[in-house]
Amino acid sequence: MAQFSTPDYCLCSHDHFVFSYHYQSKKLQKICKIPPHNNSVLGRLKDYLKRSFIARALSNSLGLGHVVQLNNGTIIIIYDKIYRYTAQSNAGVAESVYDIKTHKIAPPLRNGIAIHPVSNNVYFGEYINGITRAVRIIRISENGQKTEVCHTFEVNEIKHVHGIYWDKYRERLWITTGDSDSESSFYYTDDEFKTLHRFNGGDQSWRAVSLGITKNHLVWGMDAGKDAPKEAINHIYRLDLTSGERQQIATIGNPAYHMAQTQSGAMVLGVTYEPGRKQDTLEQASLYFSETGETWHQLLTLPYQAQHLTGRSQYAYIFPPSGIIPDDQLLFTPINIMHYDAKALLLKISY
Repeated sequence: MAQFSTPDYCLCSHDHFVFSYHYQSKKLQKICKIPPHNNSVLGRLKDYLKRSFIARALSNSLGLGHVVQLNNGTIIIIYDKIYRYTAQSNAGVAESVYDIKTHKIAPPLRNGIAIHPVSNNVYFGEYINGITRAVRIIRISENGQKTEVCHTFEVNEIKHVHGIYWDKYRERLWITTGDSDSESSFYYTDDEFKTLHRFNGGDQSWRAVSLGITKNHLVWGMDAGKDAPKEAINHIYRLDLTSGERQQIATIGNPAYHMAQTQSGAMVLGVTYEPGRKQDTLEQASLYFSETGETWHQLLTLPYQAQHLTGRSQYAYIFPPSGIIPDDQLLFTPINIMHYDAKALLLKISY
């Protein structure tokens, strides 16, 4: 699973392991794994057997949920717990630092984690479905050693947080939320959640998972899924933050999920097929590309095929890494597609 990219390498996961894939050399290097759930002799033996090559090859699990890397090299893993692995460590086993289940914290949606480059703090919002409660923003600080709630939305203010994104041009964090019209909004904070401001929202056109951020614009694809009304057609929007003008740039039909930006700022947008949508849309996952966010073209389509596996999404879904990808290639993982389900794929990008 492609997890977190820099221009030189991509952190990937398989089962409970974290690897680095180096774009130029094409070499895959094992970095670390999370520790056994039970550290007894029997617990370690069971973990050893489950982590064996044969067991991993036969497993349908997507493995670790979230892997990101701080500016100082520390790796943060969010799974059943929060783990850290520092750049100075050579033990090969990440350290458990916070039990999210004990503290009843819901994990984020994939790719929805932001790293503040000045404080080196990590931020994510809870992604909750099926229950109604106050949704929280979580801060991980002190090089991954401290976890705390830094903001709480009122009950029924939002359903869940889709993602948090760093804006280097305005030095702020943007937050996207969903899913109903009243729950779909953009928020921002300029002071790491000492204050939080609602920017805009109120209908499905503001229901976004990811944001593309440029010097003067925000760019996003709508995420109007199978719960949205039939008239909610998914488009790509481009908002001029100077003039306030918002343009409808393209029509994509299916809901947009995750966006990756290249080193030079170009954008790759993953579009997801959700069975049961009220609109007659193509049964495929796809990737769209734009150099500036102004014009878009389709890079790739992957026909939908349900895999009927438990413990993961049933949608035709493309997982790009978070972080910054190289200008000329994208490492990604698709699921519920006809070929290469849950395999890491490398796509060359040409301008």
